[in-house]
Formats: sequence, structure tokens, C-alpha cells
Amino acid sequence: MAKFLKTKIIFLIIIFALAAASATPVYAAPTFVRVAAKLSPNDPSSVVNGITYNPMQGQGKIDITGVQAGNFLVVITSLSAAQPTTVTSSTGETWINDIHSTVSQNPGDSLDIFHASDVTGGSKTIYITSPQTRALRAVVLEYSGVAPNSPAHRTSKQSEIHPSGGAPITGSAGSVTTTIPNSLIVVGCRTDSDFMGWSPGPGYTMRTNPNTGSEPDQKVGVEDKVVAATGTYAGTFTFNSDLFACGMVAYAPSEGGGGASPPAAPSGLTVQ
Repeated sequence: MAKFLKTKIIFLIIIFALAAASATPVYAAPTFVRVAAKLSPNDPSSVVNGITYNPMQGQGKIDITGVQAGNFLVVITSLSAAQPTTVTSSTGETWINDIHSTVSQNPGDSLDIFHASDVTGGSKTIYITSPQTRALRAVVLEYSGVAPNSPAHRTSKQSEIHPSGGAPITGSAGSVTTTIPNSLIVVGCRTDSDFMGWSPGPGYTMRTNPNTGSEPDQKVGVEDKVVAATGTYAGTFTFNSDLFACGMVAYAPSEGGGGASPPAAPSGLTVQ
């Protein structure tokens, strides 16, 4: 009898271990809601509590309305500056800087990606500040279904210097390897490439249109996609040859924040 029970317990442990090893939690995919706002260097300056926000001088104020409570906001900022920007908001969200990508050239082009999780609903003002007085561009994206805790799953950045005005090149943020299904990947790229020749990477949707030549789109590319399967994904754009600073972040879906852990093997099984 004892031998039978022991065999049965070993069999159950093997079955459980195989199930645990093969089980990959699948969470509902995040959803793109909208481009909530854009900020251009040509936008008018404003004064709030004695502080002047002039996007031509690296300081910006963005007013947005209609935000859905619990949603996820991403802010992509672009400057000709080496130092990262700072993002705050009137409704007290905690903003995390996921990427600071910069070209090693004076003054240097830079791109930053920030996020705020589980935001309050309604109207809010986003403040962007920089230690350098350079032209500021920004794009605010809103998503639903992103993990409220530790959503930044993987990050990558890359920058290069190329001759200006040459044939189109591929600007790359590198690649990320996801381990959580249905991750949201957001890619941003800042370049001095003027206006034309932009196209997104394979499978991505452009959220800006730099080909229009209008601010703030003219030098900033933003694209995204949700990847159902885990694996390695590149973040690229095509644009006219010039220097670039790119970055990408993979965000976990709801319930997937902080990574997913398989169930623990059973313990305390003994044969009397």
C-alpha cells in the first residue's frame, strides 16, 4: 500500500511540475485609447503660480480633458538637450522616467518616455520642465488595460549619428524580450530629419505623423503595438538620414505587472 501511495504521489508531483512549467498566464491585452495631447515649441507660453512655461525654452504645460479613471498615460518628450526632463501633473500622479536616450553631441538630441499608472479621471494639467533652454516637443498617449503596479516590463534605447540629408535609414531603439503575453510596446524616436520619409516599424501603428512637417510631429516619431506572444521585438522607424535618439518600453497588461510567476510545487507530501 505504501509503495502504491508513493508512486501516486510521485506521479502527481510530475504532473503538477509539467503543468507549472508549461502554464503561461494570459492577460487581457491593453487598448490604445487616444493621443490625448501634443506640445509644440510654437505653442504659446503661460504663467502658473509665477512660473513661466515656454516650450521654446524647454518648459511646457499641457491641459487634457476626458481622461478615464484607472487608465494609463505615457508622455514622450523631445529636446535638443543632454539632461532628462521632469514630468509632474496637477492631480498628483507619480510619473516614472522609463527611458532617457540622448545623442552624444553638443547640445545633443534627447528623447524621454514617462508613464503614470492608474490615473485619476477627468481633467489634468501636465507640466514638463528641463534644465536646458531648448525647444520642447511632447506627445501624451492614453491606454486602458495596463498593469497599475510596476508596468515597465522591459526597456531599450539606442542613438546614432548619421550625415544629414542622405538616403532614408532605419532608426532603432534596439529590442526588448517580453516574458508576459499581451505586452504593450511603445517606441519613440527623436531625429533632426526634416519632415519626410517617416514610416513605422513592422506591425507598429504610428501615433504621430512627422511627414506633415507640422509641430510637434516634424521631428518626433511615436508608434506602438500589442504583442500577443512572448519573444524578442525590435523597435524601429525609417526616416531621412540624420542623427537620432530612440527608446522603447514594453508595458505589462493588467494583472501582469511585476512579472508572472508559475505556481509553486506542492510540499509536505509524505508517505506514512
